[in-house]
Amino acid sequence: MGMKNGIGRINFKEIARELGISVMTLYRVLNNESSVKQETRVRVTEALNRYGFYTHKPAREIRIIFDFCDHIYLHHYGTELMQRLSHHDYSCIATDHRKNPQKFLDAAAESDIIVYCSVPENSVIEEARKNNPDLYQISVYTKCDADIVVSSDNYLGGELAAEHLHAMGHRHVAVYLSDSHPTRFDRYHSFFARLKSLDPDSRIDRIHERRGDSLPRVCAQYFDSVRPIPTAIFFLTGGAAQKFHLEFLRDRSGPLKELSIMSYDHPENFAQDPEILERFDRIEFHPQEILDWTEFYIVNRPMMKRRSSVHTYIKPILRIAGSVRRVKS
Repeated sequence: MGMKNGIGRINFKEIARELGISVMTLYRVLNNESSVKQETRVRVTEALNRYGFYTHKPAREIRIIFDFCDHIYLHHYGTELMQRLSHHDYSCIATDHRKNPQKFLDAAAESDIIVYCSVPENSVIEEARKNNPDLYQISVYTKCDADIVVSSDNYLGGELAAEHLHAMGHRHVAVYLSDSHPTRFDRYHSFFARLKSLDPDSRIDRIHERRGDSLPRVCAQYFDSVRPIPTAIFFLTGGAAQKFHLEFLRDRSGPLKELSIMSYDHPENFAQDPEILERFDRIEFHPQEILDWTEFYIVNRPMMKRRSSVHTYIKPILRIAGSVRRVKS
């Protein structure tokens, strides 16, 4: 702790008397000693701040784990967040709890913060917490039992997509789900529920890409077998929509050329060259907003009085580019 200008005449005995603690306890807070209860530390800090004191950074570096998985999208933005935090006084290490669980748990026992860019199971979060009860855990993009969850509002996004397709007259829609996409069911379930509430007689097909499948093969199998073909297809990730157009649809002719395409996510997330991107009607959010909030929660760590999760959802919006045609009823 330190003092602002002109505050040197503050009487520590008076502050201690006001708080009902000993002067020694107040000095322990000033020296950042671990023996002081957190509740007392907060009361003392607030009182000192009222009298013109301020807190310094912790005496040691804050240790942060960035836990990754084999997901290009999450790895890209997690790495960007690590680079941002290099401007602060933090020590960052990378782990992968699936590939090396012991290294992950050893790091968790000695760290202050975990940032999950890895779609963690709740059992992983609980195990890390057992190893280190003071561990502050943040999940990026995916909901779980971490202390803080920062993600797009996938439920709202699915509803917006359903409302747009319904407004354009689409009653038979295919939805493309990939096992590699961690939030697919949040988006799908809200889309399904909203479209059925708007039109109970609507038909919603699932095109399911399982691990090891390829998008062109899965789509070929679906469109060869379905009759009639849907009037629209909704991709739960923008990358899949771009791939569908480039690798499956572009060289085809016939009814598929009339297919309306709707996407999810910001298209620039999936290609460095904007010239090769197709502009679809889409549900869009900006990953930078997720990074901004995650950085905020790291730098300005909230006091967690209970271990119930705090969720911060980034609001998605509908962008219309003309890829969804109006269907006459």
